[in-house]
Amino acid sequence: MNIRNIALVTSVATPALFLAPAPCLAEENMEATMTATEREPEPLTEEGRKWLSIHAMADIESAYICRGYIWDSRPYSAQEITGEADFGDFGRFSATTWTMSSLSGSGNSSSMSRYAYAEIDYVLRYSYDVHIAEGWRLQNTGIRQWVTNPGYRRSHTMCDWQVMQVLHNPYLTPYWRLRYIHHPRQSAYWCVGARRTFELLEGLDFTIDFFGDLGDHRHYRGLYGPKEDGGRYHAGLQAVNLIFRLDYKLMDHVSLFGFIGEFCLVNRGARHAIKASNAKEAKRDITYAGLGIAIDF
Repeated sequence: MNIRNIALVTSVATPALFLAPAPCLAEENMEATMTATEREPEPLTEEGRKWLSIHAMADIESAYICRGYIWDSRPYSAQEITGEADFGDFGRFSATTWTMSSLSGSGNSSSMSRYAYAEIDYVLRYSYDVHIAEGWRLQNTGIRQWVTNPGYRRSHTMCDWQVMQVLHNPYLTPYWRLRYIHHPRQSAYWCVGARRTFELLEGLDFTIDFFGDLGDHRHYRGLYGPKEDGGRYHAGLQAVNLIFRLDYKLMDHVSLFGFIGEFCLVNRGARHAIKASNAKEAKRDITYAGLGIAIDF
């Protein structure tokens, strides 16, 4: 799941962000699409609390970027459905299924034969809030995620644990997210960013989101392969992202969203590895955009 889908959407969904989805989540991810767990919860009384909710999302984006890497620079479609249980002071629990598939090619040809990327994610989340002062709230989220890649000769499954915090306030909202991948190879990825949402008109919000992708040397090696000189990648900042997003509430349970973003790979070793790659879709920088619809019950 794109990180911007999670990171971007923690107050408005997204990502995805992880408004998520961030991406990746602002998942992330963000992620640009929003998940039920990561949206700003409405202030309800115990009697008026919405114990169970369903969130569905579908969008089309011009490129798939996740964990600071451009997996496919061609358009793709994504669909998400999330069920959430709100236990009040005891926190919120949700389960999500997120799918994406490249729009490259046509017919029933497999992802591999089209040199295209496809992914299905299964996500469990637990969130609880710490109220600091009026208008200030620290959202804490623990995530368990399974990432699968259908349509290839071999089954690809990646498992990870994630921790995220978002400091909601009336001004600038900072956030960070750590993703520890333990299968099939160990690596660590994290992102740090901040966003600000402005109400342009009733039902129309504009969000600016800026975040950086970071990783350890194992993260870089897993994405770009061994360095040509046999050395080790330098851990730290991998890429920077800037996203501008509009959310429009069409009716009580339906909203539309659109965004445009800029991705720039800044790590010297990663840029060199991409430049030397023969892959068709290998890119170091890209401008991308997306349009989607979100439905909540």
